[in-house]
Amino acid sequence: MSGDRERYKVECDDGWTLDVLHIPAVGEAKGSVVLGHAMMVDRRSLDRPQGAGFGTAMAEAGWNVHLPNLRGRGDSGPDVDAGGSWSYDDIIRFDLPACVAAARKLKPGPVWVVGHSLAGHASIAAAGAGFYEDAPPDGHVLLSSNMWTPDLEPRWWLRRRKATSVLLFAGILKLFGKFPSRGFGMGPVDEAGSYVSDIVRIWKGNAWASRDGEHDYFEGMKRVTGPVLAVVGKGDDLMAHPSGARAWTDGFGEGRADWWLVGEGDHGLPFDPDHMTVVTDDRSRPLWNTILGWMSEHA
Repeated sequence: MSGDRERYKVECDDGWTLDVLHIPAVGEAKGSVVLGHAMMVDRRSLDRPQGAGFGTAMAEAGWNVHLPNLRGRGDSGPDVDAGGSWSYDDIIRFDLPACVAAARKLKPGPVWVVGHSLAGHASIAAAGAGFYEDAPPDGHVLLSSNMWTPDLEPRWWLRRRKATSVLLFAGILKLFGKFPSRGFGMGPVDEAGSYVSDIVRIWKGNAWASRDGEHDYFEGMKRVTGPVLAVVGKGDDLMAHPSGARAWTDGFGEGRADWWLVGEGDHGLPFDPDHMTVVTDDRSRPLWNTILGWMSEHA
């Protein structure tokens, strides 16, 4: 069990305040990790059960773990029901750079981003666009991370399935003004309308880029520095399906990122993890240990 946990506040450049949970490293620290969550969920997904999940495993392996709630959830509110509104670009431009800068200030040494889904591709966008002004992350581990655009999905039937999902997102947004994740049983956090509209915009425009058009995030991937590991579960049949996720990861450049497609029998896994269970299921622990070993080698 890792040591005493503490919460602290991080103020973003646009004035939004984020709540971060720090899990101290056990023994001599190798560095710090900003461990970021997916959309429709919060940081609880990254340490389940609390004190015995993925985040705790990282701390027990010698990393200072910083678990933020990105804007609009928990004490990083207000949430949508309380009038909170945020965009995808806000998370890229403000949230992750603020969290990395705070982690670097609190604990000297290398700082990595380990991002699940949203936090993974948002951090890559931030690094490529130059939003980590003080210093970019020293490395990235991307879990179930990719971006949906038609050009990044080589399989026609998955393009059609994703297009249908985006149309449903757009229809639900028009009806409710937000994405009611809780009502649909898709997660504990309702997403803001402006965030959902960005996801729709990116698909329809076939361009992973900022809303103002100033930053081409896909082109920026080539400028990301430090080691990169991308991990996708064989059971992920839509959100980070291996075909699209691999096409997105290839944006770093040939051979630039290590790519792991993992399933039963790989790294000691007894099952094929899907989009969420790669971080939430204790059966993924052998994979976590292998990832931690990779990080230690590249740190």
